[in-house]
Amino acid sequence: MARWGLIGQEAPVARLEATLQSGQVPQGLLLAGPRGTGKATAARWMAARLLCRRGPGQPPCGECPPCRHRLAGTAPDLIALPTEGEEEIRVDPLREMVAQVQLTPQESRLRVVILDPAEAMGAHAANALLKVLEEPPGEVVFLLVSHRSDQLLPTIRSRCQLLRFGAVPAEEVEQWLAETHGLSGEDPRLAARMSGGAPGRALEWARRSLVAERDAVLEGLEAARARGGESLLEVAERWAKGESAAWLPHLQAWLRDLTRVTVTAGQAPPEHLVNADRRERLAQEARRLGPAAAERLLRAGEGLAEAEAGRASTRLALEEFLFWWRDPEAMPRIPPSTS
Repeated sequence: MARWGLIGQEAPVARLEATLQSGQVPQGLLLAGPRGTGKATAARWMAARLLCRRGPGQPPCGECPPCRHRLAGTAPDLIALPTEGEEEIRVDPLREMVAQVQLTPQESRLRVVILDPAEAMGAHAANALLKVLEEPPGEVVFLLVSHRSDQLLPTIRSRCQLLRFGAVPAEEVEQWLAETHGLSGEDPRLAARMSGGAPGRALEWARRSLVAERDAVLEGLEAARARGGESLLEVAERWAKGESAAWLPHLQAWLRDLTRVTVTAGQAPPEHLVNADRRERLAQEARRLGPAAAERLLRAGEGLAEAEAGRASTRLALEEFLFWWRDPEAMPRIPPSTS
C-alpha cells in the first residue's frame, strides 16, 4: 500500500515517519536516489508536517495559517531553491536564504528549506550552504533532494542524514499506473518498463503513444540498414530535426536490451527486458551483432545523449551511429580493461 502517495519506498518513508513521530528531526536530511522515485514528494510532505501547527506527529490540518499559505504557495517559512524559472541554485539567492533562516519563523515553529535538486548548486553556493550546515540556526530544517548525490560536496553529505530512495519494480509501477491513475494497456506497460523504476517518469510517459514511438525508431533502424528506400542520412536528418524524447530513450532501451540478450545467449528473462514484446526481433539482431558489437553500439548510443545536450552535432553523431549500426565491424574496438 502506498504511503505518503509513494510506492516502493517503504523503508525511507518509514524512517521519515518515525522521525516525525519522535519530534527529533535532524536539521539536515538528504533524500537521494534516481529521478522520479518520489524524493520531491516526500520532501514536500515533510515540509507540510513540519510547518503545520498540529505538530509533525500528525498529518497537516490544511486549515491553520501555515497550511493555508503553503497550499497557496505563499508560506513565509518555506524556502525552495532554485526559484521558479531557474535551473541553477546561484550563490546570491542562497545567501539570501542563509540570512532569512537566521530570523525567527513568522508563522510556524521552524523554517523549512528545500533544495531540489541540491546538485544544482554552483561551487560558491555549495560553500555558502556548507557554512550554515556547520552551524545551523536552531529553528530550521534543510531538505536536500538529490538525483546525483555523488556530485555534492562530501562535507555537505556528511552533515545530513541520508535516506535512499530506490528503483521500483516495473510490475509495481504498472499496477500503480492502472490503479491510481487509470492508465492501462500497451503504452503504460512500456512506460513502466522504460522508467528504470521511477514512477514519476513512468507517469510522465504513460500518456504518450510510446509503442508507436518505439516502433518508429525500429523502422528507422531497419531503414538505415537497407540499401533502398529511406537512406541512412535521411533517417539521421529526420531524428535530428525531431524531439529527442521521441527517439533517444527508445533507442537506448533497445540497445540495452540487445546487450542483455547477446550476453545471455538469448536467455535473458522477459522481466529484464524493456522491449519484452519484441523478443523475436531482439534475438534476430543479437545473432547479427554478437556481444562485442552490441556493447560498442550501446556505448555509442549513450554518447548520443551528450551530442543532444549540445556538446556536438546531433545529426553528425546520428549519422556516425547509424553507419556503425549498419556495419558494426567498422566500429572502433573498446580497449581491454587494465584493472
